[in-house]
Amino acid sequence: MRQLVLLHGLCGSPDYFEELIPLLDADVYALTLPGHAGTEAGPETMDQFADWVRTEMRLRELNRPIVLGHSFGGYITTNLVRRYPAELSGFGLIHSTAAADSEEIKAKRNQAIERVMEEGAHPFIDLMIPGVFASDSDTTLIERAQQIGYEMSKEGIIAAQIAIRDRVDETKTVRETNLPGLFLYGHKDPNMDADRAFLGAEHHTRYTVPGSHMGMMEEPELEARLINDWLTEVRHV
Repeated sequence: MRQLVLLHGLCGSPDYFEELIPLLDADVYALTLPGHAGTEAGPETMDQFADWVRTEMRLRELNRPIVLGHSFGGYITTNLVRRYPAELSGFGLIHSTAAADSEEIKAKRNQAIERVMEEGAHPFIDLMIPGVFASDSDTTLIERAQQIGYEMSKEGIIAAQIAIRDRVDETKTVRETNLPGLFLYGHKDPNMDADRAFLGAEHHTRYTVPGSHMGMMEEPELEARLINDWLTEVRHV
């Protein structure tokens, strides 16, 4: 069975994929990123986060797995594609983008870092998490995601935000890689449009789904089916 590594988003955990994992036709390894889910604060660069993932894959003796990353996890995934392509057999961006932050978004991240320093983690979670769901999303899912986020420390949020803010643009990486790629975008995503989600994805598999940025929680059956269909295609390449 195909080995599949899942990387969650900022202030998330493998619990983001709780409903999705049992539906996937793969041997799944959902990693808890440093600084998340009660772990100590992680590194402050995307290279270091990617190196951590690479070490975890080696510790588990995974043989060229496919890596799928949600949001922040997708930024780590594209870093792996650029720096360690021989150690992967495919990749996916789940409600993510290969693009770097614009100057406007970087400024907003700096403001968020300042707020976390002053107010702590919980006020940031209370503002951030509802902001990644659509206005008509199930409130129980929003509350569940908030509870997951509350496990993150102030230091963990700051370190991850710095790494995200300072990441390089990976559009060329995904456009030129020979690895097969999957891109999932939710058309109700309040912070991203399809153009940004699919940058560099011209020769990869692209799906637009009816959920928000948190589609794997909102529509796990649909997203699992699309991932499984893609895994079947990749298997036959």
